[in-house]
Amino acid sequence: MSDNASVTPPMPPATPAGSPSAEERQWGLFAHLSALVGFIIPFGSILGPLIIWQIKKNEMPFVDDQGKEALNFQITVFIAVIVSLILTFIL
Repeated sequence: MSDNASVTPPMPPATPAGSPSAEERQWGLFAHLSALVGFIIPFGSILGPLIIWQIKKNEMPFVDDQGKEALNFQITVFIAVIVSLILTFIL
């Protein structure tokens, strides 16, 4: 009898337990793209990610993470723009 007869075939790789669903990824995308609302509505670049994050953060952990990332980035950009405008007039 050969040694190969007692060996079981390897298991197929499983998807990671923390991988987000397609719907969660879609809402995460909306959180990032909602910053484009700032081109139409004043402060929309901050309000868009904030609204999506507040609505979906308790339902979807991935959207909670990505909403915070998008909001943090937009706040950082807003502060950088304000500082740049101030420095433009000073210098």
